[in-house]
Amino acid sequence: MEKTKLDGLLSLNELQLSEDETASVLGAFEFMEGQEKIMDGINTENVEVMVHVMPMENVLREDVREQPFTREALLEGAPEHTEDSWQVPRLVK
Repeated sequence: MEKTKLDGLLSLNELQLSEDETASVLGAFEFMEGQEKIMDGINTENVEVMVHVMPMENVLREDVREQPFTREALLEGAPEHTEDSWQVPRLVK
């Protein structure tokens, strides 16, 4: 990476680096670029393209409408209730 590109990124992100830090960051980017060039030289013609390291499968289930509880069973847990609803104390007058 060129120093001018790094300066632009630092300005964009409102960051400041000392000269030693700048040299260290530029060195790290140069190292990564070198590693990238090495990887570009590897023959991958017979290697299958992959997006994930592990196979990904859709684990979603079909939406099925069901009623797991009866109204009566739900009303049994209420301290007070009418025929079809829970009764709660009035909080606002």
